[in-house]
Amino acid sequence: MSKRVGIYIHVPFCLRKCHYCDFCSFVGVGEDVRRAYATALCDELRAYRPYAAGYEVDTVYFGGGTPSLLAAEDMARVLGAIREVFSVREDAEITAEVNPKTADRELLSRWRELGICRLSIGVQSFDDGELSALGRLHTAREAEELFSLARKTGFENVTIDLMYAIPTQTRESFRRTLRRAIALRPDHISAYGLKIEEGTPFAERVEELHLPDGDAEADLYMDCVRILGEAGYRHYEISNYALPGRESRHNLRYWQMGEYIGIGVAAHSYFDGRRYGHSRDLAAYLSCPKPTLDTQEKQTEEEREYETVMLALRTADGIDERVFRAAFGYGFREKYAARLAPLAEAGLVLYEGEHTRLSDGAMYVCLAVLGHLLDGE
Repeated sequence: MSKRVGIYIHVPFCLRKCHYCDFCSFVGVGEDVRRAYATALCDELRAYRPYAAGYEVDTVYFGGGTPSLLAAEDMARVLGAIREVFSVREDAEITAEVNPKTADRELLSRWRELGICRLSIGVQSFDDGELSALGRLHTAREAEELFSLARKTGFENVTIDLMYAIPTQTRESFRRTLRRAIALRPDHISAYGLKIEEGTPFAERVEELHLPDGDAEADLYMDCVRILGEAGYRHYEISNYALPGRESRHNLRYWQMGEYIGIGVAAHSYFDGRRYGHSRDLAAYLSCPKPTLDTQEKQTEEEREYETVMLALRTADGIDERVFRAAFGYGFREKYAARLAPLAEAGLVLYEGEHTRLSDGAMYVCLAVLGHLLDGE
């Protein structure tokens, strides 16, 4: 029986960097460099040919940066290389991120022809003032128009990204954004709290931003959980909500310790028991787009257990006692009983049959809960 693997393709090009973004992306890059980059992606994919036997690809994710800046013919070449090297399931979930400023009917129609079946639209807010504060290039109306266009061009699975705790945002303006999102009825919504990352424009003027304090941000988070829940969206991971059956299969792979191969500059992989990845050096990648699989040590059992607990407790299903015992030879509740007890007593950890999960409130302070559970902090 074939093992399943996901493929992540990083497309590191943007029209302009948003004020909050520390992802690996480059602006002002010409079409010749983007085409050369697509060629490098294909070369790296083909380097995996010796490892592809016995694997079946069931998810592909084009992230960025802005994948919609890659020419359709270059996207076709990359998808062709994936299908050349790997067996790709007919029902594979193939996702591409898109910015409302960089897509039109022709591009979306071409993507559908190539087999891309899931679209992820970077909206962030439906308030133009907030979008301007974030450094986004699009308006709220343009985001809504792109969503409508996605439906008209045959995308039956569409997700939108939102942010909260952003400059100029109020609790009521965030609720309005949520209501406008729900009115579109996307299949999936991701909602991320703003984090001030080192080296970004926001970090340089953080004192001017008037950001919400911890309590105010927690209110925004709980509003999101409640409002989306009432609209029928299941809160299945800390920052992710989906209509029934519309969870992101690719992202679930990360949280369930499934194998995935990251292709491109700054992309990371978890494959054959190893974690490895490329640096952010675009020139180095273009000159030598080879995987670093063989240079990495396999994870120890201790490392694998640590990551299993850390990632699984981000999800609504939490840790399945049966799956954990099969993987490690002992029960999760058995090993962590002493540290789980005070968390359960405080209502932060819930026991539901064979599943141990965090409450919605505990998900918001997930890092602190996991610190206590895994590190005794």
